[in-house]
Amino acid sequence: MARILIIEDNPANIELMSFLLGAYGHTPLSAADGPRGVAAARSERPDLIACDVNLPGMDGFAVLAALKTEPLLSGVPILAVTALAMAGDREKVLAAGFDGYISKPIEPESFVAELEAFLAAAPTAAAAAASVPAPAPAPAPAAQPAPAPKPVAAPEARTLLLVDDDRFMLGVLNDMLVGQPYRVLSACSGEEALEVLDHEAVEVILCDQAMPGMRGTEVLARAAERYPKTVRLMLSGQPDLTEIEAAIASGVADDHYVKPLGARTLRERIDEAFRLQSQRAAA
Repeated sequence: MARILIIEDNPANIELMSFLLGAYGHTPLSAADGPRGVAAARSERPDLIACDVNLPGMDGFAVLAALKTEPLLSGVPILAVTALAMAGDREKVLAAGFDGYISKPIEPESFVAELEAFLAAAPTAAAAAASVPAPAPAPAPAAQPAPAPKPVAAPEARTLLLVDDDRFMLGVLNDMLVGQPYRVLSACSGEEALEVLDHEAVEVILCDQAMPGMRGTEVLARAAERYPKTVRLMLSGQPDLTEIEAAIASGVADDHYVKPLGARTLRERIDEAFRLQSQRAAA
């Protein structure tokens, strides 16, 4: 999988792009402005760079000009991220030397595939710098047996509740958990999550922090008060963890995971949470 650098000044866009890339097995890197983007590209040598054109100060064209002079980055595709709002913008972007472009607003369903199309046509930065044949691919991990068809869950089946105000993100998380031996319920707000908890036996809660109205820490605080034996997990891409750390210290939350979280890691964390809940219930 590839290391992909996102140069973007909008934190929400960085969070979404990083989540999508991580969900599909790539390693996202990010920088919030042009100078830091250039520095990150030089130090990290990513396999692909996606750069917003309309950055404040040092814009995307200036970033491109700086990176194209770097011999070690000569094989790295650089894509413009732009709304292409004006006639001739596409031609201007390509004429400047960008290898391609991604249109804003990005389409979550196709974003990763659009980037991967440029990866397939280019060597990795490390291979380009070394100018040696690419090493043979590492043996693929042993294939795990396909899960048996999931039966209809009995009322006593273990249950996971996902809470996130972004419906697309809920869909991504649900897709990662298909075939697992537990029910997966979803809620798009704190209020909806509490309503679900009032009517369903839930062992594990995985809750986003940055939601309008009721934040994730408040949701878990109420869940801890009403259902103390649940395992309560936070999932967030926000840089400020003050509230989350306080929630963990006070026992409101049991743990915190940072977006993006790959499917394999997510499943492992949820399995650990169900084991913890079993111990808690038996105590």
